[in-house]
Amino acid sequence: MKTNLYLALMLVLPILAIAQTKAKSPIKPQPFRLEKLVAESGLPYRMVHDSLAVIPYTGEYVKEFDLVVQKASDLLLIYTNLSAAVSGKLDSTAYPFLLQQNHHFDLVKIGMDESQTVFVRADLYLAATNVKLLTRMIKQVANVTNILGGSLQ
Repeated sequence: MKTNLYLALMLVLPILAIAQTKAKSPIKPQPFRLEKLVAESGLPYRMVHDSLAVIPYTGEYVKEFDLVVQKASDLLLIYTNLSAAVSGKLDSTAYPFLLQQNHHFDLVKIGMDESQTVFVRADLYLAATNVKLLTRMIKQVANVTNILGGSLQ
């Protein structure tokens, strides 16, 4: 009886030692979904494509303007086209004023491209972005756009 038990253990133990558990597949991070993040902000929006959302805004001084949230590499760019928002009220005499206004805002900055289009913009790293922070930055960019629109009238 003991011999049979030893023989059975001798056969089973090597099989258990050699047997491998099924390898777990690595957990893949969820792909970044701009639409999900913007939708959770509670603001009205429309998706142009999977990395570009447009949020319509109205303000006290600037009646209607579009705010854009765009994924670019590992950043979220949040911006408005101030030139379009205050159409006809922005010329080269306003540029020194706009440059000075950069000192009055913390994360929101005013810039110009090569075609002299003026933008109000904030950038966020995707890794540090959540709905609350994104919503706050969207509102800040919109508020700065509205404030500047009022100052340029």
